[in-house]
Amino acid sequence: MEPAFGWVSLTPKALARARAQLNEKGQGVRDEVGLLLLHQRYANRFFPGTSVLHTRLRYALFVPWQFLDQSGKSSANAQDALKRAEIGLAKRLKDRGEQGVIGGLTWPQLADQPPSSTYWSALDAWGILRRDGRNRVPNRGTVHTRLSASRPTMDDEGRPLIEVEALFVALPQPPKDWSADTPLSFNLRDDEREFLRERLSHIPAPEPLRHLSLLSQLARHEIDPPLSLWDKAIIKLAGPDAAPLRRARAVAALAAIGRGVYAALVEDRRELLDGRETPRLHRAQLGRLLREHGARAASELNSANLHLVEDDIGDLPPRLRTVLAQTLDWVHEGATDPTALVGAYEAAEGRKGLRSRLPDTASARTRRAEWDASDHPVGYPLHYRWGSVSGLLSDLRGPRP
Repeated sequence: MEPAFGWVSLTPKALARARAQLNEKGQGVRDEVGLLLLHQRYANRFFPGTSVLHTRLRYALFVPWQFLDQSGKSSANAQDALKRAEIGLAKRLKDRGEQGVIGGLTWPQLADQPPSSTYWSALDAWGILRRDGRNRVPNRGTVHTRLSASRPTMDDEGRPLIEVEALFVALPQPPKDWSADTPLSFNLRDDEREFLRERLSHIPAPEPLRHLSLLSQLARHEIDPPLSLWDKAIIKLAGPDAAPLRRARAVAALAAIGRGVYAALVEDRRELLDGRETPRLHRAQLGRLLREHGARAASELNSANLHLVEDDIGDLPPRLRTVLAQTLDWVHEGATDPTALVGAYEAAEGRKGLRSRLPDTASARTRRAEWDASDHPVGYPLHYRWGSVSGLLSDLRGPRP
């Protein structure tokens, strides 16, 4: 018998898709019916430029400093040098025993999403990276090309003069040991802290809104970040974001219930449609989710006022809107049987095509056969990146006296 072994050739796009799916599984990301859109839009409204991948604030200086270090090199050489520099930066931070080191676990390999990638949108949103004459955000390749286009005049310390710094706003000077191989800290110097506070204090909320973002309000008041985004100290500073913040809290609770409903429906259909013995893990947890989050979800929202959420974050895809409306009606009715919601959830999951689990189709039956209830996280509220944002604000505030 021939051995069941062979080589499979993957195109770059297929390899990227496989890596993305593995990363999603590793990070616990689940977005079967589109609830992640609510998270992204509210987070972008409150905290422009931020990402769940952000760990420490000083990276917003490390990245432009490292780009400026490549001035005068060809674009290809600069890109290679930047990769080496980012690997070296991870080592220096690790050697100092710092927390939140991007690439710390993959060193001496470069992280899949290094700081120059992770923080690029932040550099734009926070007004550190300059846009071009057409108000476009230059990508990293463009910046490398512009830095290599002309060899800049260097100062006595070997640093490029102001002509290349036009790519970025005027930055604080790097630390004296920046070019060394010694341990490096995330602690901000006073001039760095003032620079970043000034940048973060003038970030507008996304258009068409015309007020400063919640992130700017918190940076301006040098808040000591509380554990909860819903803390009274934050609500007090929220201004025009106070009402949207209350609705975001209700949406976060509703998303926890929605995730629980989806998982319970998969268990139900696996058992009833496929005849497979299935643990009742998520069906049992759904009652707890309703007890813990139902009142919060219903406190601000019902199916008739979902337009307020759309006022906050823009129009919702019709199928997602139907999921939210029907789930809210179900919660307000005090219902507990999720089968009444299967049509709406199945339609919303249709965006995933053959990866859908809820339909009564051959591909969905295959997906349900692979279902492992213990591998699927129990429903939890949306967090709107507060864990990452509070860490950035803590760095900005500095050590407590």
